[in-house]
Amino acid sequence: MPPVLRLSQFRGSRGSQVEEPDRLPPRPTAAPRVPPVLVLRNVQPAKVPEGFHYHAGTTAVVSETEHFVEVSDGPPGSGLTMGERRSHDGTWTERFVHQCSGAAPGGAGQGKGSPKGKGKGTMQPCDHGRRMGKNSALGQRYKETWQRVQDPDGSCIRTKVERHVQEVEDVDAGDDTAIHQEWSEDEEVWEPAAGDAAARASGSSSSSSQVVAPSKPTDREVLSSRTWTQKGKDRRTGRTWSRAITRRKVRVREEVMSESEEETLEVEADGGERGNSRHRLGRSISTKEWGAQANGNRWRSTYILQTLVNPDGEVRGRESVHKWYDNGQEEQTEEWETLDEFEQVLVGDSSRLRLKRRIRSGRKDGRQHTGQCTEWHERWEETEVPESLTLRLQKKKVEKWWRENACNNAWGEHQIDNIGADGNVERTERRKWYDNGTERQDESWTENADGSAEGTKEGTRAGESWGERWRRTCAGDEGAQTVEKWHDDGLGKKVESKEGKRWQGSKDVEWHREELGEVVGQNQNWTVKTGGNAQGDEWFESWAERQAEKTAEKRGKNAAGDEWREAWVEEYDAEGIRIRHQAEKQGSNARGDAWYEQWIEEQEKKKSAVKHGKNADGAEWHEEWGEQAGEDGSGVKWTSKWADDGSGNRWGNSWGDQWGSSGQGGKRWVEDWDNKGKLEKHCHGTHGRPDH
Repeated sequence: MPPVLRLSQFRGSRGSQVEEPDRLPPRPTAAPRVPPVLVLRNVQPAKVPEGFHYHAGTTAVVSETEHFVEVSDGPPGSGLTMGERRSHDGTWTERFVHQCSGAAPGGAGQGKGSPKGKGKGTMQPCDHGRRMGKNSALGQRYKETWQRVQDPDGSCIRTKVERHVQEVEDVDAGDDTAIHQEWSEDEEVWEPAAGDAAARASGSSSSSSQVVAPSKPTDREVLSSRTWTQKGKDRRTGRTWSRAITRRKVRVREEVMSESEEETLEVEADGGERGNSRHRLGRSISTKEWGAQANGNRWRSTYILQTLVNPDGEVRGRESVHKWYDNGQEEQTEEWETLDEFEQVLVGDSSRLRLKRRIRSGRKDGRQHTGQCTEWHERWEETEVPESLTLRLQKKKVEKWWRENACNNAWGEHQIDNIGADGNVERTERRKWYDNGTERQDESWTENADGSAEGTKEGTRAGESWGERWRRTCAGDEGAQTVEKWHDDGLGKKVESKEGKRWQGSKDVEWHREELGEVVGQNQNWTVKTGGNAQGDEWFESWAERQAEKTAEKRGKNAAGDEWREAWVEEYDAEGIRIRHQAEKQGSNARGDAWYEQWIEEQEKKKSAVKHGKNADGAEWHEEWGEQAGEDGSGVKWTSKWADDGSGNRWGNSWGDQWGSSGQGGKRWVEDWDNKGKLEKHCHGTHGRPDH
């Protein structure tokens, strides 16, 4: 793209160029700019220097400056001036025509050569003109026209300039084959006339509102405007370009501020393009860049800096950046933003803005168009607060997740850190999750600086589901933790459990666990409890129920060395009638004492019991009894005992009863013995089943 050309505005009867004060880019003109004040070395009427093509009349004036010679002429009193300029070194020459209507800026009037008015409100021309020339040093040919008009009451003036430039190998060539590149430029200026500008700036209204550039917000008014555009093409490469610049002075509410807009676009012959734009209003600014290549690469970026005021008068400063690219195989977007929140504070008798909070945030999103078609995302945020003339990080948040679309896999994590005044993390919140369409897991937890924490975990897979909830508390070197879990296999089996522990220093001092379960629809339930402590105490409890059986068990031990166990079982038939009942007890202590008991009952027809034990002195004992009944009323009952005192003495006895059907007729036997030779046995008949 060629250098940006600065369009001239011609004022005055001799075509002198007067540059308007603005911020448009400078123009390396095809012909050097005429200075505001001509340095006249020689002014000669009628005599035209050699080499000029212009045929002047008797009123022609020849003017010479440090850089060029000018020949100008025009009918007296007509406001029309025409002529030619040539540089001293012969590198450039141009011809010009300038028509002044006779109405000065700010006044009404219409001169010769100006368009006639079309009625009330029609813009009246002040002056207009054109020039054309060539510059062999720059290899350029150019044409330019301009016009200045004003509204009927003279309060507003609009200036328009159009220019066309060709860059050629030979400026004297008559055809277009030698053109390398060419471009057109347009400039339009709208401004209030002298006197009316001051009234507008002070807030007064103007009668020429019909020529004011329209403003979008209702609380915004455009006071003056200037627009410049350029469009061109390189004929050798096929590249084209365009550029537009607008400058305005606007009033937003009660504040008068400057506004500018710029946009540039270049397009290559192969379809590649790149462009940028910029918008600025007062203390706010935004810029954009974008582009594309023939191979499919595309990108764009945006930068915004704003000062925002909400209806409550709260002030915020916002700075943001957005970037995006796509190379056909991968696409990615990045954004980050800084938001400053201010508050009004009194300093002496005046009010000032003070930074209240700064929030930094951002995001990143990407996607692969091939392979697993993986996409990824990231969000982050940081909060800073002012403290001791510096900004202290108060909170930090990061969130990330990924997805493999080809196989439907997805997973992610996020973390939030709350930071204290000393710069250390006081509290952390974290989360991790996974989902592949068949299995899903989600885990989140919170950790504090003192070591305390709590969290949850859940998951599902093919109808199966599970989860847990846990909590940890800390107080110095002491702490405790509890965990609650549940599980459902999707087939009716459900299990819940609770477990926990307590510690001191690095040693666990107490722990426990409890489990409850059921199988839905099968009348199956169970409970298991266990626990212990650092002193050596341990315990166990269980209870279970099925359709055909009930069981229970308790056992444990203590720090003194005592141990015990209890268990019972009940069995049922298909109709729910208990058919068997069994119980056991046993125990021991650190001295060496031990005992055992068992009791069995089957449908009130068969009963039996066993007891035995020993003590620390070596004594032992054993006892059994039983009872059995037949369907016809017959039965038997018996008892057997023996003992050993640990000193070598042993003794025992046994007896029994037996009877016939319906409890009639029977016999009894008795036996008594010891290890010293005693042995007594006898038996006799009975009338039947005994009463006891």
